[in-house]
Amino acid sequence: MDAHLVVFKLSNELYGVDIYRVQSIIPMPQITVVPGTPRFIEGIINLRGTLVPVIDFCTRFDLQPAANEQKRVVVIVEIAGLQVGIIVDQVTEVRKVPEAAIEPPSPFLASVDTAYLQGIAKLDAQIIILLDLDRVFVPHEQQALKQVA
Repeated sequence: MDAHLVVFKLSNELYGVDIYRVQSIIPMPQITVVPGTPRFIEGIINLRGTLVPVIDFCTRFDLQPAANEQKRVVVIVEIAGLQVGIIVDQVTEVRKVPEAAIEPPSPFLASVDTAYLQGIAKLDAQIIILLDLDRVFVPHEQQALKQVA
């Protein structure tokens, strides 16, 4: 079955998440910092009356953010039954990827830090790293997100 992805850039690399997990994409809002939260939680935003924790994926994955901050946006997704905003450098496209173009993560990439990879899509000259949103945060981090919200 083909994958339908929202593709975005983090530190000049392409990443994709299942489009059915994306609720909306919004311009970079004012984020309220919450003291005492884990480093990867930037803070919270008020999205249509709901407090939504916001994560910077560059910080989460120890990546350098792109120099052009004007294109940064927040992708609102569902993780562990919770609305979460993820800051990305730029959303590039919504794309259908044939199943045949998706490979499991390479054993050379396998580590604790890459446990959240669902696969790698090879398309022409592009490589898109597919993220498994259910595994991006370990249980105690999911709990921290719920407490912030």
